[in-house]
Amino acid sequence: MRPATENEVWLALAAPSTWPVALTTDAGFVPLAADDRIADRISARLGGVSRRVGESTYVLGLAARLWGATLGCVVRDGVLPDPAALLRRDTEGAVQLGMSRYEGWRDVTPEQLLEKVVAALTPVIERSRLSTRLMWGNVASALHAAPRVLELPAARPWAAEMLDMLPLKGEMVGDRRATCCLFYEVPGGGLCADCVLRRVPARG
Repeated sequence: MRPATENEVWLALAAPSTWPVALTTDAGFVPLAADDRIADRISARLGGVSRRVGESTYVLGLAARLWGATLGCVVRDGVLPDPAALLRRDTEGAVQLGMSRYEGWRDVTPEQLLEKVVAALTPVIERSRLSTRLMWGNVASALHAAPRVLELPAARPWAAEMLDMLPLKGEMVGDRRATCCLFYEVPGGGLCADCVLRRVPARG
């Protein structure tokens, strides 16, 4: 792993992506783990569901965007932007990432990529009242879907290798995850394609 130049990081992030990253940030951007009631805004956006659904959805959506800004850039451009430099803002619960500084690396291995992403997400997950297993399951689910969502078939071996490493190991069993992200609690939400559940739980 060797340092990338600021220009290499900028160009990697500026390339078209499913999850675009803002290349400049202002006071509206906050740390990923900021205690600013983001889960409450997401819950409201989803129709007033419980806060735990908002917390789970935040981590799932954040992980999807984070894989776009990391795995996507590594596979497409050979550059890993530093996940620790990522901030986020939201508009009524709709999240966007932004880059606070153009630092990163080249010649990154899957193990090094996962290590950097886990370090960025751990403070977010540790703040949650939900099971850490569920939350890392969300991260694993987002990683499993990333090659398809990002339209990067070359990312599949990267994703497969990282899904066999802790803390993601065991969170995907084939094409199904080992936990549930709680999306079924959203009105009309149903079950995700990779859900561990076979049917929506009956409500008491």
